[in-house]
Amino acid sequence: MNKISHKKKYYNSITPSNLPKVLNTKTKIKIKKKSQKKINEIPNIQKYKNCEIITLKDVKPDKLKLFKDFIAKTIKLNPKLVIQPINLPNGNKINVVQDGTLITGTKTRVAPYLLKKIIEKNPEIKTFTYCGSYNGFGAVATAFAAKFNGYKSELFLSRIPTSSNPVEKTNEEILNSRQVITSLALNAKIYLCDSYKDARNLQYSLTTKEVLGKNKWEFINGYYNLDMGLLDQKGEMVNILSEKIKYASEGTVLENIKKPRIWLVIGSSGVARSLKKAFPNCVLYGLLVGGGKYYKNALEWCKKTKDVIVLNDNEKYTIDKLNKLSNKNIEEERIKYYDSTSGYDDQIWLYVKKYGKEGDFIWNVASDNYPVIKKI
Repeated sequence: MNKISHKKKYYNSITPSNLPKVLNTKTKIKIKKKSQKKINEIPNIQKYKNCEIITLKDVKPDKLKLFKDFIAKTIKLNPKLVIQPINLPNGNKINVVQDGTLITGTKTRVAPYLLKKIIEKNPEIKTFTYCGSYNGFGAVATAFAAKFNGYKSELFLSRIPTSSNPVEKTNEEILNSRQVITSLALNAKIYLCDSYKDARNLQYSLTTKEVLGKNKWEFINGYYNLDMGLLDQKGEMVNILSEKIKYASEGTVLENIKKPRIWLVIGSSGVARSLKKAFPNCVLYGLLVGGGKYYKNALEWCKKTKDVIVLNDNEKYTIDKLNKLSNKNIEEERIKYYDSTSGYDDQIWLYVKKYGKEGDFIWNVASDNYPVIKKI
């Protein structure tokens, strides 16, 4: 309660009635100099307190059309898993579960169903909101599921990416990312903010109010704020996604393996929990990203769950500092094998390359582009 109270105070000059006013505030994070001119030239961006509204006019038309065309072709919410075999540099053959082929990655399989359940219990909802980093797919899944169910969506996004090795991006790179363009194509309203704190503060300022005398907050104006990674406290997300994954694995090489070894990046841990429920005997090798309470909660779940190995600061699974690569170099090497999200999902690549065994799986939640499956 105290944290939210602080957020309300931080934005005490911003209310739904005066929000459209332009606020002349300085950007806190550094932007690469080469993109500064382009930032100043971007039209129709209304400045808020360390945040700005992004519109369709701010992205490349040809790229927007590409993503809209892909959205129009999306028919199945939970198609059969696409599993791509690849040969590691050491000769071992492994499998990549490529959910980057789905419009919002793995969360495509769960988000529309989860929101439907929420709507049934909360008929007053008009708009779903989500707060996270611009490079995550929870926001995209929110936009997709809201549109699928006939509702509006508003996304509060941080310019700072979620990553085990966060690297600053230019404004142009952010605006033309798959995540932002897909969300815009799904009619989402996007607030791009300098930090996660700024994004969360603005979200609470617009969507909640304090109940006087009761020391609690409630949603206003038909808003409903979804949890980080869509991981709700009741476990609905995990229940739904685990069932969908199990069904989608039928008839694949994953279905018949008694104890599959699966490597993945873990954010809020919703996908990891779902995999463990779908395949109770699997061994998960997870690289945790993110921060704050979400990292803490994910780590706590990993430690208490059987056969979940955390790769972070693990003496048995080390990546020598001399062998560590920048996000760009990881991408340049990894892209020869499969498509992924640079600086996020593909952070698992260095570990798989070094410790992966014959028949292992990479669960690739999403990708920067709609992948072309490579054959070997």
